[in-house]
Amino acid sequence: MKKEDLKNWTRDMLKDKILYQEALLEQRNKDIEIISKRAKELNDENDSVKAENASLKQRIKDLEDICDGSCFANETDDRDEKIAKMQDRIDSDCVRINRLKVTINTLVDMYGLLRNQVGMD
Repeated sequence: MKKEDLKNWTRDMLKDKILYQEALLEQRNKDIEIISKRAKELNDENDSVKAENASLKQRIKDLEDICDGSCFANETDDRDEKIAKMQDRIDSDCVRINRLKVTINTLVDMYGLLRNQVGMD
């Protein structure tokens, strides 16, 4: 929308448009807040899983030191499959978080452009 287009608008039409955009912005801000909370939860969960993983690696290292590495076979078992599945889940969560961050940035840019078009900046 250009300034020339606004010449034909009435004051009430502009107020209605601004109120609509404010309501839309408020809803998007709520959505962003929900997404941000979920992203924080996933990051916290990821940190706790990383800490648990580090603890388990240290425990394995300690056990290998005790039995000179002969205690563990090189065969794969259910744990290896579960670890692979969890890693895939973590990777997909990270991809989702990145997509959500891009969405947030896009919404902020769109809001700025809208404010410029309406003449609020």
